[in-house]
Amino acid sequence: MNNKITISQLAGKIKEPKNTLILCHKNPDPDTLGSAFALKYILSYFGSEVNCACADMVAGKFSFITKGVELEYKGKEYERYIAVDVASPMQLGDLEYLSPRVDITIDHHEMNTRFSLYYEDFRASNCENIYLLAKELNVLDKMPLNFYECLYAGMSADTGGFRFSNVTPDTMKIASEVISHGIDHAEINRIIFDSKTMGEIRAQKLTYEKMQLFLDGKLSIIMFTNDMKSDNQITDADIGDIVNYIRSIEGVLVAVSLKQSSRDESKFSVSSRANVDIDVSMICAKIGGGGHKRAAGATIIASSPEEAIKRCVELFGEAIMNN
Repeated sequence: MNNKITISQLAGKIKEPKNTLILCHKNPDPDTLGSAFALKYILSYFGSEVNCACADMVAGKFSFITKGVELEYKGKEYERYIAVDVASPMQLGDLEYLSPRVDITIDHHEMNTRFSLYYEDFRASNCENIYLLAKELNVLDKMPLNFYECLYAGMSADTGGFRFSNVTPDTMKIASEVISHGIDHAEINRIIFDSKTMGEIRAQKLTYEKMQLFLDGKLSIIMFTNDMKSDNQITDADIGDIVNYIRSIEGVLVAVSLKQSSRDESKFSVSSRANVDIDVSMICAKIGGGGHKRAAGATIIASSPEEAIKRCVELFGEAIMNN
């Protein structure tokens, strides 16, 4: 059964005023957060009451997106559930049990499992889709400045400051239109890429001390156990972007970070990046995850951190050796 909808059909549904919960993916980045809060502005304009929720803590530096709003789900029932930038139910983390209630998914990943009625357009960021939705609804000139800050944050973060291969002429065109509304895009980039908490600095130091290289240095892996986080005063938000540090090592083809869940120690969040033409989204899809060709995530179930690392070597090793 094909449950895909067009942008005009999505716009028609968004216009319906309903009590709505917007769900972000775990380990929230600016694209899922920007998509959620920009969509919240649109829904609110059409008379919906809206809250946003995420299974994990949001990094403090992204408060310019959330405006200090908590994203904790407190069990309230909603008339409508929308997932943004979520490729599979597993990406909802501890809120995965809400996936059967999701009415609409708005996403940009080619490996989306299409677990609900969905609108998808394979763009560099999901915030581009939210922009195009606002354009379809003819409300771009009715949105506040923070709407555009949210969109730019998601676009810049998911393209590495517009450096990644997923950038298209359309990406740059939309970014130009977003910037034209008077946002301080330089400050947003500084916050995303250059602003670090002391926890992030400690995590970076620990990453270089504890990372492991496999397959003649072609695969780099860093594991953050709960003990490591506790002993070094590191939060989950502090290690959200840590995979990019071990990605930059010369000779590394694929980098993987693993984070042990504080709620269930048998679960390890996987974040992977590829420097070459290796489809890590296909690899993550094998264990229920997904994402982009060169940036994807999943969750591994393992009895110990050592077993989780071994499983990663098996999963990504085959693709590396065949490259």
